[in-house]
Amino acid sequence: QLKVKIVDRSTLILDIFALHANTREGKLQVELAQLEYRVPRLTRMWTHLARQAGGRAGGATGGVGVRGPGETQLETDRREMVRRITHVKKELEGVRAHRERHRAKRQQTELQVVAIVGYTNAGKSSLFNALTKARSLAADQLFATLDTTTRQMWLAEAGKAVVLSDTVGFIRDLPHKLVDAFRATLYEATEADLLLHVVD
Repeated sequence: QLKVKIVDRSTLILDIFALHANTREGKLQVELAQLEYRVPRLTRMWTHLARQAGGRAGGATGGVGVRGPGETQLETDRREMVRRITHVKKELEGVRAHRERHRAKRQQTELQVVAIVGYTNAGKSSLFNALTKARSLAADQLFATLDTTTRQMWLAEAGKAVVLSDTVGFIRDLPHKLVDAFRATLYEATEADLLLHVVD
């Protein structure tokens, strides 16, 4: 008998993100988005225990008002997930503070930043590699790039160098709860001096 895992769109996006996150910040962002998405859905995971309790809060032998195994496990899981969310947020604050210092140092060089943006699988990484001679992953798949990659590029006609950033692809109707998983890329795009929009 064939067993098929059924997931919703948001879970699918997060699963793909998890596969492609390579940097510490990327992995933390994905974990945070996964945790925050799952917390309000925990009740669905333990309904089978509530059914086993025979409809009474305390189970077959419990009295009125006694918590059943489902509720106890639910509270334990929720508490652990909230604790982990708090820890991941603190770690992300440290990573982002480091990135902010790096960005401030980069601004002191007066190098302009060009961010390559566009929908996922439009060819952004291929263009990035062609312009910078880099070897960033370029694949015919959704969200092949999750972590922002930057390289310096010389503009011969202008007689100066710029910083080119390859960013994660956008997706239509991104669920609001998943925005944090895009945060590094969105941040890079908002701080860029020029957005190079790649359209397939």
